Amino acid sequence: MRRTLALALHDWLLLGKGGGAVSPDAFLSSAEKAGVTKIAFLRHGKTAPKPKNGVDFDRQLTDEGRSQAMEAGSSFGTLLKPFYPHVLVSPAPRTMETAELFLASASIPVSSDTIRPIQPLYDGTMQPKGSQLFQKIGYAPLRDYVDSSDPDDRDVSRTLLGMYADTVVTAMAETLQQDTSSTTGTKTGENLTLWMVGHAIYLPAAALGVASLADCCQAGMETILSTNTKEAEGYIIDLDKSEASYLSRPSSKG
Repeated sequence: MRRTLALALHDWLLLGKGGGAVSPDAFLSSAEKAGVTKIAFLRHGKTAPKPKNGVDFDRQLTDEGRSQAMEAGSSFGTLLKPFYPHVLVSPAPRTMETAELFLASASIPVSSDTIRPIQPLYDGTMQPKGSQLFQKIGYAPLRDYVDSSDPDDRDVSRTLLGMYADTVVTAMAETLQQDTSSTTGTKTGENLTLWMVGHAIYLPAAALGVASLADCCQAGMETILSTNTKEAEGYIIDLDKSEASYLSRPSSKG
C-alpha cells in the first residue's frame, strides 16, 4: 500500500487506514479500470434560505444559482469532456438541479441513470456538531476548519471532515467497481472525467482525500486547503499527472 506525503501531513484523513476505508492502490485501480483519469468536484449554485418550517435539505437554487450552474457547464465543463457516464450527486434538491443544468449546458445527454444520488455526499451536513461548527466559522477555506486556532473546533473539524472524505471516497470507489463488474470489466471510455456535486465545506475535504490518494504535489494540496470554494465552482484532480487545481467560472474571476 502506498503511503503518500499528503496523508502523512494530513493524518486526520482516514483513507487507507482500515475500518472499511478504501486503500490508495484499490482506489486508483478502480478508476483505471473504469477509464477515469480525472475526478472533479462541483459545489452547487447559489441557494435560497431554507423554507419556513423546512430543513436544510429542502433549500432550492435561486435564478442566479441556476445561471451559475449553466455557466460552469458551458465553461470548464465543456473543456473537461468526455465525462464518465454517471455523475455522483448529493440527493439534496439544490445539488440535483445544479447537476442537471451543468450537464445540459455542457451538452451532455442525460438518461434516467446519468445522475446518481449518493447519500454520503449529503450526510456531512446532517452532523449536529458539523452544523454548529459551520454556524461559527461559516463559508471559509478548508484550512480555517482543520487548522483552527481553537483546539476544540480543530478536533471536531478533523474528525467530521476526515470521516466525510473517507465515506465519499469509498462510495466513489464502490460505484466504479460495480460499474466495471456489471460490464464484465469493459471500460466505458478513455480519459474520462468523473464528476461529483456536493456542498461546501465538505466538498474540499473529499477533494483533498482524492488528491492525497493521487500523490498530488504540495502546491495542489495547498490550493484545496486555502481556497474558499465559490458557488458552482470546485476542484479537478488529474490522477495521471498527480495535479490538483481550482475550477473557476469566467464571471467570478478578478
